[in-house]
Amino acid sequence: PDRPTRGSSFHSIGAARRLLHSLDRIHRSTNVTVDSSAFFAVLEIYLEAFAEHEPVRCGELLARCFTADGEIWGLNRLFVGYTAISEKIAAFHANWPHCRLVLATGIVTFDNVVRLGNALVGPDGSVRARGETIFALAPDGRIRRVVPFWEAKLPSVPESWPAHLGVPVPREGSDAA
Repeated sequence: PDRPTRGSSFHSIGAARRLLHSLDRIHRSTNVTVDSSAFFAVLEIYLEAFAEHEPVRCGELLARCFTADGEIWGLNRLFVGYTAISEKIAAFHANWPHCRLVLATGIVTFDNVVRLGNALVGPDGSVRARGETIFALAPDGRIRRVVPFWEAKLPSVPESWPAHLGVPVPREGSDAA
């Protein structure tokens, strides 16, 4: 399969390969180059949708920033379409009361893919969580796929990895940093 299924995990090489394959398929089928100012307009609507508590208004915002078959890949669930994404947003409000999803960095673009930093900010303005998100865009500039990574610090290169194919692994007691 080219996308995760309910209950699948994204913490595997297989999942990463599926993500790359899927992004490549979208790229080949859309041949879109990101216009940064147009993306920021879509991103603003996306963030407003995440701030919206009223389901009808949330659906209207999602229709403006997502394709009808748009996806958000959750850690253990795939949310496809406006209804499922609206349910994800409602769960966000239940799990993070009075918090909002905000832009935390500038963007990096490549063809139809955008990478950015984001954060969950509490009502007092404090950052509750940080992450990075990858967006794949459709030909019309709306969001086709969202893959968020929250508090994702990559692990060190495994000690068993061939030395000539990786950054040297600092050993305990070593002065190398």
